Amino acid sequence: MTKAVSYSTLMFLHRAARLLGETLDSHEILRRMLHLTQQHYQPDAVSVAVVESDGSLTFQAASGAKAAQVVGMRLPPQTGIVGWVAERGQRLWVPDVSREPRHYKDVDRETRFQTRAVYAEPVKIGSQTLAVLEVINPAEGQSLSELQVGLAGLAALAAPAIRNAQLFEQAHRVEARYQHLFEYNVSPILVFDRHGRLLEANLAARTLLDISGPQIGQFCLDRLHLSEERFAALQEQLDTQDVVREEVQLRVGEETRHLEVSISRVPPDNYQWLAHDITARVDLERERQYFTDMIVHDLRNPLSSIIHSLELLNTAWGEMDMTIPVSQVLNIALRSSHKMERLISDILDSARLQVKQKVSNISEIEIKPLVQEAVEILQSSIERRHHTFTQQLADDLPTVRGDASMLQRVLLNVLNNAIKFTPNGGNISLAVEADDVVVRFTVRDDGPGIPPEQQPYIFDVFTRGNTGNVKGSGLGLAFCKLAVEAHGGTIAVQSEPGAGSTFIFTIPRTLPSDLQET
Repeated sequence: MTKAVSYSTLMFLHRAARLLGETLDSHEILRRMLHLTQQHYQPDAVSVAVVESDGSLTFQAASGAKAAQVVGMRLPPQTGIVGWVAERGQRLWVPDVSREPRHYKDVDRETRFQTRAVYAEPVKIGSQTLAVLEVINPAEGQSLSELQVGLAGLAALAAPAIRNAQLFEQAHRVEARYQHLFEYNVSPILVFDRHGRLLEANLAARTLLDISGPQIGQFCLDRLHLSEERFAALQEQLDTQDVVREEVQLRVGEETRHLEVSISRVPPDNYQWLAHDITARVDLERERQYFTDMIVHDLRNPLSSIIHSLELLNTAWGEMDMTIPVSQVLNIALRSSHKMERLISDILDSARLQVKQKVSNISEIEIKPLVQEAVEILQSSIERRHHTFTQQLADDLPTVRGDASMLQRVLLNVLNNAIKFTPNGGNISLAVEADDVVVRFTVRDDGPGIPPEQQPYIFDVFTRGNTGNVKGSGLGLAFCKLAVEAHGGTIAVQSEPGAGSTFIFTIPRTLPSDLQET
């Protein structure tokens, strides 16, 4: 037989239905449950404990004199009366807690609150208990049947409200997480409709394309250099495939950016444009190709000289032609062979030093013989360009420890650089001096000089200055920097346009142990 529900309880439940249905905030629902119960039944205290995923309970709302101490308190699973109700999903009335072994006395001790009687009502969805509503010390004369009917009805109203709020909050968290990932993705992302009107643009896209808020909802294909015909063709492609990828060039301000673009459909009828900026990669590939072309050019010149010299010698031998200057031709072939060998060594050593490999082939190096041999190798080039070359070597130059071949190629590259860029008949000087720590090499020329904006980059791999008609890979100075630093030294340039250049590099007298191969 169904119990009759009093008018007071009906009004209580009617108000509860209205208040609980007004919010999708789960914490607010718990607070409203508590206040409704407190106002209608006027017990000494009311609390609401939420069941956590591990079965423990956390008091998230409370009223009464010690409410501030109760809120946030956490109980292990199956602890106390609330734990028992949560575990079994059954309501429990305890008129005298002093005789109830399930009563958890620690809460009273911590809060100095005296609990005499407890009515606990589970808030359930199906068989799952979401929370426990606990009325402590009901008002004197309170009808137990009215309390049971009212709180059961309140729990029945609160359970779906809490579940809906939790689902809403979960969806909101997912949306917020997606929005954060979208907004702060390093790749530019646009979302536009089937007509090409812009719906969303993340921070990277707004920055790249200079998009402001008012432009959302406007036609955007022209910003992507995408014609309506091309967009229509992409839509047809996306009817049969998930993603269309292509590389495009996009003019952004004064720059041309190279982008790898992926276009995909976003249900039901929108499209996502996602780009990866590959400008740096394209520029690097272009520079590598340029570098390869220049290396081939640098290798072809000495190789051509070697082949031409061998052909002359072959002709002279076959025809017994004694007029061909055999010794001179052999010297040309030999010099070209050495030049080719040095360039190949520079390439190999640059690659090795770039991955931080240490100096090998270490020996004690005499400076004067190293300098004299380098000058002899370049003497014919100096004479051919009619340069005036002077050298000043200190009398007390010490030895240094390092790779003799590598250091000689550094000096050859710096000197050869001066020879190439100094006009015919110019002046080149070499000075070598030492102090207690380093040996210092200084090479000066009166060539055209290096513009200030180019000077910070002339030692970078793949970088060459504005050198007019002078051809070359630009590897020489990059190798010099790598080799000098591998010995613990430094290299620098001082130059003014029209006033020549001075290259200075230093080599420590003792190679640091951390730079030596073991």
